[in-house]
Amino acid sequence: MTVISRTETMNPQQEAITATFRDRFVPVALRGLERMLVDDGRWFSFRAFAGAGAEELRNEGISERYSVMSLLGLDAQRALGRSDLVETGPVVESLAAWAPRAPSLGDAGLVLWNHIQRGDDRAEALARAIVDRRAELDRREFGFASMDMGCLVLGLSEALRAGCEVHGQRELAASVAGRLMEQQDPATRLFSFGRKTRRKNLIRLRSDTHLGSFASQVYPTMGLSAHARATGDERSAAGAAGCAQRICALQGEAGQWWWVYHVKTGREAVRYPVYTVHQDAMGPMMLAAAALGVGDDSRYHDAIAKSLGWFDRRPELPNAEFVDEARGAVWRAAQHDDPSSTGLLGLGSGELKRMHFGAWTGRADERPLHGGHVCGECRSYHLGWILLADAMYAEVVG
Repeated sequence: MTVISRTETMNPQQEAITATFRDRFVPVALRGLERMLVDDGRWFSFRAFAGAGAEELRNEGISERYSVMSLLGLDAQRALGRSDLVETGPVVESLAAWAPRAPSLGDAGLVLWNHIQRGDDRAEALARAIVDRRAELDRREFGFASMDMGCLVLGLSEALRAGCEVHGQRELAASVAGRLMEQQDPATRLFSFGRKTRRKNLIRLRSDTHLGSFASQVYPTMGLSAHARATGDERSAAGAAGCAQRICALQGEAGQWWWVYHVKTGREAVRYPVYTVHQDAMGPMMLAAAALGVGDDSRYHDAIAKSLGWFDRRPELPNAEFVDEARGAVWRAAQHDDPSSTGLLGLGSGELKRMHFGAWTGRADERPLHGGHVCGECRSYHLGWILLADAMYAEVVG
């Protein structure tokens, strides 16, 4: 591993990454989040589309999960001393009331992290509520989704690092981290969607345990990195570093982060859609988390530079516009199928069948995107994660 000291002056590559976030993506994210507050400012919307006016967004729905993700990004920016016009007090109160009973403990973990960010006195009570619900993780039907469990250990660990600890919290964080790593292949270091459970749908079971999405790599790596940073746990550190380094090796030539992977073979099961949130937010923040929690690596900076560079040097839909500065939106994806026929996953029925079939065969998806479509929606969490990625990278190189 090539170690880079964070006390050194930024090199030209790091300066370019920092400038790209600061000058291109952060202003767009702040502009968009201001326009994606809904329900009298109590929540952020689930998604938005281009409105009739050149600077208008049309919101649809609300999302508790996306609201806390948006807050995490905004508060990370505020910690850097950057001002914005997004009034989030009502969102904070809505989430504080919702989190103790949130359907996903991963979401509750993210709210705990935001309480820690804000110095909110309710953090300890929420940590206690999460620990009191630990028996939910042992339900027979519980799939132990890698994404959600990564978020849970992330929140618990950030609270520990800040000195917020209740009885059983440290043990729960260690248990979730350990069980999460049981879903990490020892050879490829990739995480599956979830663990084996009793399912009547054997096709879904096969997909959950033999495949893992990009998100299935991002959130466990962030959670294990935070756990290692908070506790010094060497196994968590090794798990996070192993996945971060593997995902860098799997990055596409133009900087793409592919969507679904074969956990056992380490190959791409479904390349497309290429989600823009992976490029300007989730990929960079995953690698920044690994650098902060496990140790910096020059490969991380190379991969982040390529990830951001995809917007200008992509082979997919090179003439399309993905960043709408006027509206404050980054459109969601470059994909094979017409968005009107794909639903929330960005896959048509044929692509879904291909994914499930690939779970059985292990066949790699090497198809290029000829033609294709822009998914013209923007999710609020995407903008929040841009802000968080920028702030985390600033901590790495600062």
